[in-house]
Amino acid sequence: MCLPQDILVEILSRVPAKSLVRFRCVSKWFNCLTSDVQFQDKHLKISCSSRDLESKRVAAKVGVDVMLSCSLSSVYNNKIAAWRLPIERKISSCSKISSMVLLCPPVNGLVCVTLGTCLHPFDNVHLWNPTINELRRLANSSVPLDLLSKLQQPYGEPIYGLGHDSASDDYVVVRVITRLLGYSMPRVEVYSLKKDSWRLLTQPFPYPYIWKHMYFNCHFMNSRFHWMAYTPNKQDHLLILSLNLSDYEYKEIPQPNYQKASPPRDYFINIAVLDGQLCFCIHYFGRSLDLWTMKDYGVQQSWMMMLSIPLHDFVDTPIQLHVHADFFPLYLFENGDVLLLQLRRKEYYQKKQDIMVYKKDQKAFEDTTTLGYQPLRLGPTSIYYTDTLISPNRYLTPTASRIVKYLNWVSRDSLIHHLS
Repeated sequence: MCLPQDILVEILSRVPAKSLVRFRCVSKWFNCLTSDVQFQDKHLKISCSSRDLESKRVAAKVGVDVMLSCSLSSVYNNKIAAWRLPIERKISSCSKISSMVLLCPPVNGLVCVTLGTCLHPFDNVHLWNPTINELRRLANSSVPLDLLSKLQQPYGEPIYGLGHDSASDDYVVVRVITRLLGYSMPRVEVYSLKKDSWRLLTQPFPYPYIWKHMYFNCHFMNSRFHWMAYTPNKQDHLLILSLNLSDYEYKEIPQPNYQKASPPRDYFINIAVLDGQLCFCIHYFGRSLDLWTMKDYGVQQSWMMMLSIPLHDFVDTPIQLHVHADFFPLYLFENGDVLLLQLRRKEYYQKKQDIMVYKKDQKAFEDTTTLGYQPLRLGPTSIYYTDTLISPNRYLTPTASRIVKYLNWVSRDSLIHHLS
């Protein structure tokens, strides 16, 4: 029996991305369909709206270029089923590559990574989809990164953010270079995947510092990039700063009316994105972890405390909670449970991570101790992402022959032929 093409496309758009990738060799039509931009966007919309935990994943970096991935379902049920994520062979086998660094939170299944060398650790910035294992190197920036190493200034490393401009359907990378020349304002560059080029924003970053004591320094939501800016001349020296993709204007986002600890060093603040909402996280050392979410973006009165975890209740429990650790929420489950990352210093300039699930109704932590054959906490960095078909090479101009073949493959007669 042959199904109509529109019905078949509807069915396939609900199939997990990993299954679609696995069966690309079924036919040329099937392979071409999964490579089509419109189908990728349709599949993305359905995947993001679904609460299926199998297509949502956590990955932990356990080596220079080795990442292990497992589904949120296995993490939540503490039944880890992990596999090694593939890396582009030509790059991972290159002896000149010294490390792979995750630069910012993934967007629509795309991960921004740098495959750097010892001399230039932030060269070779790529967009990578680990589900389909497609990689694209970003064009060179107008500011040579080797200039940073010559200046030998602390905090001079670029800060990256990845976002999606829904108005132009373009994937955008923003790069902030702090303290490039003395105490001047940071420079901000924006990369367009469609144009494959960088441009320098005329309006400089409005504050001299970005709060870098966070898991990721830049978070994207609501068509805006977000940082925690540091203003030493103000009483409230930490603020949330946003950059709008529509007009590239900066705006300060109001913070919730939280209780400030005394002395000020007795608590830690960071931001995240949970379930599509801006999240404000406060860790009162050894006492509690409060998570606030902004229900109405940009309105201070819409801040609501989503969860307050009494950390002092877990001092004598098997779970290893550390007083001065940094906590970062990764995912909010439908029942209100939260996937958390605990980042703690192991030795000087060495950090150790633990991923755990806080069960809200049970008021208990469940520690995820292993990720396949590797302990999850050995990874120097971890991310949450969704399996998608979005290709970083989606805007590359196809050749005339590919267009003709595509039109032939998607015709009804060709479809019936391939599926019969």
